[in-house]
Amino acid sequence: MTFAEDKPNMIEFKDVHKYYGDYHALRGINGTIKAGEFFSLLGPSGCGKTTLLRTIAGFEGISSGAVMIDGKNMAGVPANVRPTNMVFQSYAIFPHMTVGENVGFGLRKDPRSKEDKAKAVAEALEMVGLKGYGGRAAHALSGGQRQRVALARALILKPKVLLLDEPLSALDKKMREHMQIELIKLQRQVGITFILVTHDQEEALVMSDRIAVMFEGQIAQLADPETLYRRPATKQVADFIGTMNFVPCDILSDSGGTIEVDAKGLGRVTLSADQVPPAQGVDPVVGLRPETLTLLYDDQKAADREVKGVIDEVIYFGDMTYYDVYLGGTDVEVRLSMRNVPGRPVLDVGTEVRLAWSPTALVLFR
Repeated sequence: MTFAEDKPNMIEFKDVHKYYGDYHALRGINGTIKAGEFFSLLGPSGCGKTTLLRTIAGFEGISSGAVMIDGKNMAGVPANVRPTNMVFQSYAIFPHMTVGENVGFGLRKDPRSKEDKAKAVAEALEMVGLKGYGGRAAHALSGGQRQRVALARALILKPKVLLLDEPLSALDKKMREHMQIELIKLQRQVGITFILVTHDQEEALVMSDRIAVMFEGQIAQLADPETLYRRPATKQVADFIGTMNFVPCDILSDSGGTIEVDAKGLGRVTLSADQVPPAQGVDPVVGLRPETLTLLYDDQKAADREVKGVIDEVIYFGDMTYYDVYLGGTDVEVRLSMRNVPGRPVLDVGTEVRLAWSPTALVLFR
């Protein structure tokens, strides 16, 4: 990651609200996006992430609050004069034009000479790995190539902010993963602020310096990927980001600095303050990720804690195997992941196993 906290703000949201009639689409959005940051808006369909992106672009007005870009309030500033450009989900490539004509479309009213415009188009195509494609017919391109053309067309205007509205959703899995890495490299190369809208948690974790997780028109948590994954602020965020096991527990003591809980099937555990987000009014549970649980084979010893269990389901993924395991003597089922290395057997349903885990991996939601 190249993101640094001391960079100046490029985008600032100040108590942004958006209504569509009686529907409250954005509910008091606050936050900042830094210059040169790769930032993602992540959430389920209908959470408001695309609406928020469109308020930055100027395609949507806001009902109250302020959207600031590079220190300037965008109230009344039309989309075509904002220092932003957008790559749409559909790419919006003109099929009757060549690749070069598509990329240079935004330069139609530019005062530069024809030769200078052609040079700018060539540079933009080279930037996205399409050197020499200018004369090709746009309708003959693959999905990945169309995405690159859309990026080149947006970047040729040298915006301060590039807005990406789920640009990879139409690609197959292998191409999508390839383009994720290409976008990261491109963002570092051009050094401008990228803002990505996605509902794909893996995509956001892979690509972003920071992520705003949204539900029902609000930002539930804004943090770097590791913090979101390891220390989610709410049970809802934890459940949305990756896979999280939730184990019922009773709170035994709360000293302010530490909390002792009795987790069903795991036993008594003392948690530090950073493992306990502010209370959310939910029934108390401790959360832990599948990779923080480990099967113990033969005479292996647990580095910290150990518990018995019985395998209920086996899900084989080639490089990984996921096991659903009932914790010994309980109806609590947890999922754990094990990497398939040479010599390590894939166990069968019904196998009695030992699980190792550490209290430091837990997060308490209450």
